[in-house]
Amino acid sequence: MSDTKRRVFTWLLLGALAAVQTGCTYVNAKPQEKPELLKPVKRQEDLYETKNGSIVKQVRGTGVFVPADTKFHQYPVGGRLSAIPIKLGDSVKKGDVLLELDPGDMKMKIVEQMLVLAKAEDQLEQAKLARDPEKLRLAGLNKEVEELKLRGLEANLARTKLTSEQAGVITFLDFMKPGDSVTAYKSVVGISDPNNLLFMYSVQSAGDLSSIENGMEAEVDYGGTIYKGKVIQTPRSAPYTDNVTQSQKNSRSILIGFDNPPPASFGTQAEMSIVTDRKDNVIVIPRVGLRSYQGRYFVHVKDGDTRKEVDVERGLETATEAEIRKGLKPGLQVILNN
Repeated sequence: MSDTKRRVFTWLLLGALAAVQTGCTYVNAKPQEKPELLKPVKRQEDLYETKNGSIVKQVRGTGVFVPADTKFHQYPVGGRLSAIPIKLGDSVKKGDVLLELDPGDMKMKIVEQMLVLAKAEDQLEQAKLARDPEKLRLAGLNKEVEELKLRGLEANLARTKLTSEQAGVITFLDFMKPGDSVTAYKSVVGISDPNNLLFMYSVQSAGDLSSIENGMEAEVDYGGTIYKGKVIQTPRSAPYTDNVTQSQKNSRSILIGFDNPPPASFGTQAEMSIVTDRKDNVIVIPRVGLRSYQGRYFVHVKDGDTRKEVDVERGLETATEAEIRKGLKPGLQVILNN
């Protein structure tokens, strides 16, 4: 067989084999399944039926009980502190020693003056025996002078002890220790009546208290019991003080007074609530249902199988609810979700 015929025969054989394989492939192939078409999922709408109700706006938070009035004690003289027999929270009686200054050599001077006075008294007795009117007069004056000196020294010694002017609890004690210098007429100790309490509520920003006015009713939950009170001080009504710390505290706090204060102690925490506004018999919806765009307020209302936008006029709002003044009536279905 020539080379040309051999090549032709080879190509024919390869073509036959390829045809046989192709045919087997088509015979063994399974028919492809048509993809199943998914039905669109109908989104569940969150609906709220409009109705008349009440909406209450209030300020709530945790505060502490504080003294209604504190008597601050000061030294009339300066000196070096020698003893602090009290600590914060101690109960004291009127006349109890609060602080002591170092008397120095004052006690020795008093003893020396007592000796001088004794000599003056002896001279007065001798003058009486001499029956000399002039000597008697001078001896009497001398005795009075020495008595006054002794009383002055004793008064100075008494002033080294700062004593309580009333019974109560130590609610303020200046940060100091024995050996520190004390300045005259600086408040160093504060004593408060434990039975006369106020409730103080403080915030970070004074704007959070802008809706609270003097005289508003307040409720304080202490130990599960609700105590009624009234606002007696707001940042706007707080008295002026040149004490920077107190001024900053007043600018961020309100005070609540009680006719019958709870049996709490200073520093005890409790929950407080003050109603600042209330509307009754008005349309109220969840705030999530109120929408806005470029100053326009509206809601989505279900209308058959569709929804429509309804412009509304909003009123009082809280963190979770909104009053609708115009645009809605009872019985409508407001769509809350998008």
